[in-house]
Amino acid sequence: MRRLDPNSLAFTFLLGSLGALPPLAIDMSLPSLGQIGREFGVSDARAAWTLSAFMAGFALAQLVFGPISEKYGRRPVLLAGLALFSLASFVAALSPSFSALLVARFVEAAGAGGGFAMTFAIIRDTYEGPRARTMLAYIAMVMHVAPVVAPTLGAAVLAIAPWPAIYLFLGVASLAQLALMYFGLRESHPSPEPEALSPSRLVSAYATVLRTPAAVGNALIVAAVFGCLFAYISGSANLMMGALGLSPFAYAITFALSSGAIIVGTFLSSLVSRRHLPATIPLWSGLVIAVLASLAMLAVVAAHLVTLTFVLPLVMLASMGFGLVAPNAAHGAMHPLPQLAGVMGATLGFLQMTGGSISSGAVAHFDDGSGAGSMAAAMTVASLLAIALYAFWVRPAERRAA
Repeated sequence: MRRLDPNSLAFTFLLGSLGALPPLAIDMSLPSLGQIGREFGVSDARAAWTLSAFMAGFALAQLVFGPISEKYGRRPVLLAGLALFSLASFVAALSPSFSALLVARFVEAAGAGGGFAMTFAIIRDTYEGPRARTMLAYIAMVMHVAPVVAPTLGAAVLAIAPWPAIYLFLGVASLAQLALMYFGLRESHPSPEPEALSPSRLVSAYATVLRTPAAVGNALIVAAVFGCLFAYISGSANLMMGALGLSPFAYAITFALSSGAIIVGTFLSSLVSRRHLPATIPLWSGLVIAVLASLAMLAVVAAHLVTLTFVLPLVMLASMGFGLVAPNAAHGAMHPLPQLAGVMGATLGFLQMTGGSISSGAVAHFDDGSGAGSMAAAMTVASLLAIALYAFWVRPAERRAA
């Protein structure tokens, strides 16, 4: 079968679907947490450990898959990750205990991590400059369709079948994706490195990443803005359905609106890139929007005005800020190290999920009952950290490099 042209719309959707798999796996499971807790006799808070297990596996696996792809290429790693995801999804559906489910989710996430890291690496292998930024924005638009539909899709599955059906759905979907990748994707790595997995080469590769300020700084910005976003994702069910009393369907609608705001942000970012305007425009705009929205959310909580009317527009603004920042900061992280695209993609994905894990953990630990206070505080800290990183770390490094 003929491989897809990297400049085709089908290729964009193929890579976008790869990036959509992790958010689909996370967000489809949100409506099932209560049912999982009841079946295994654990609290709702403990049922949410399935999200923590997924994020941990997703983050750690990328540090392994990235260097492997430098030796064997992107395509074999990507296919192996999808196969692992599919197998673990079927195991999760058959889990006899909560502990077994946690292990299956960890392994499932490891498979998703391999594919996700390869998305960044393939883009860095294939595109340059504004074209790379545009592709990252397009793919972000495709992958963020998943959070729009995932909670509703999860609720629809639960309406006709118990929670294991969600994992069966994910397993079948990843098998279909595996077939599409196998027939449609060509190898993008121009020159695989035979010694990439030697201990000295691994140490040297990650040391090079750490010694490149623009790469590390931009990756940390992605992690921080994802932490801002994930503060809402992790606390949204408790806030919207618990404190504000929304039905599961109404909650899914609010989730879709916030995800739609991300798509708006990435679309605006792609417009800037297509016009060959500097990345500083969407970066500064998105960071300022995220900070102002988070501070406003904190003020709403302090004034005891936590209602859907106030909360939802602010969440949507913060989400749009993420959509403006993430593709450009990701490009800023990948661009300086084309010879280490696999390792840098793995580092980027690892830091992003670490930021989400820290943020969601903080929201859960400092929960005030409604989730609003800890969510607003985590969003504010994360967004302020992101803008500080850009102003005092990344911009000075970019000026020195220029």
